[in-house]
Amino acid sequence: MAESSAVLAKLHDIHLPAPIGWWPLAPGWYLLLFLCLILIVFLIYLARRTYANGQAKRQALQLLEVYEQEYRREQDSQASSMKVSELLRRVALVYFPREEVASLQGEAWLEFLNKTSKGIEFNKLRNYLLEIPYQPATDIDLQPLFHCAKAWIKQRGAPCLS
Repeated sequence: MAESSAVLAKLHDIHLPAPIGWWPLAPGWYLLLFLCLILIVFLIYLARRTYANGQAKRQALQLLEVYEQEYRREQDSQASSMKVSELLRRVALVYFPREEVASLQGEAWLEFLNKTSKGIEFNKLRNYLLEIPYQPATDIDLQPLFHCAKAWIKQRGAPCLS
């Protein structure tokens, strides 16, 4: 028994390993961080592309607002109608192929506007777009034209690349 006590006295306490630390990370965490980084870069790219695609639309809406303020101030229906018609054509050139839009005029232009709009009837605005720009200035209310032009511009998606 004395011998076993001596042997037991020579034994030391069990040493536990050091606690597992946060660093270095396990390989799975590196993979997760890499995937999160790729996702963040993709979302930033998507946000920038969406913002850039909407830039032409924002500029057109700002210009339309300027034209509307000028019309309220000066009441020149001829000049305002001409400016809105030109703005619609410029927006169409950004969002549709040039070959499809550049040569349109008169009834073909109205048909194009009707075809590319959702719920806007440009045939009702025929007088505003095709006749008023070439008549002497009158005191016709152009608010329907401004309203429809704004709605049509807001419906545009991504610009055409061709």
